[in-house]
Amino acid sequence: MIVSVAAGTCFALFLVLGYFVSRRPLGVLDARAVYFRSQAIPLALIFTKSGRSTALWIGYVIAIAVYAMARLPLWIPLLMTGSQIASQVVVELFKRFYGRVRPDYWLIGIEAGLSYPSGHAVTAVVSFIGWSVVIALSALPVQVKYPLAALFVLWAVGIVWSRLALGAHYLSDVAGGALFGTAWLCTVLAVLRYH
Repeated sequence: MIVSVAAGTCFALFLVLGYFVSRRPLGVLDARAVYFRSQAIPLALIFTKSGRSTALWIGYVIAIAVYAMARLPLWIPLLMTGSQIASQVVVELFKRFYGRVRPDYWLIGIEAGLSYPSGHAVTAVVSFIGWSVVIALSALPVQVKYPLAALFVLWAVGIVWSRLALGAHYLSDVAGGALFGTAWLCTVLAVLRYH
């Protein structure tokens, strides 16, 4: 029940935030978040690249192979892969709906596409926080699973931060992406719990 309420609440907040940022001038928090820009660019690039499709595909292929070799339930990495793909398809539809243009102060290259919500922030939650949950609920020894789960959470935070550091998104874009990703992940967890 709590997970379902969290999903609904996060999705509603995502919609409301999207409405405001796509129809109003740049807000105070977005303007002040420029503080994060230009910080630790090499590290930000590593985090950003880990949230792109090539790195994710490599990670998911490895996860599927590990699950297959260890004779663990393959539906787990397959569900995680499918959830990541489906969430990105839906995010692209929302980007078109809101139509928010990206910031014009990118530091490394120019990224195509629209700004709200951040697809990387969605990936940070759906994939990295999602794997953190899978690991935390696994049968791995406690001294392994909790530090590993924490590492995935910290990596997710790094991905979200990297989008601000590289100037690819506004703060509200990554907040919206995190809200959408949380709503998505909670929905997946709620469906799994009731089936």
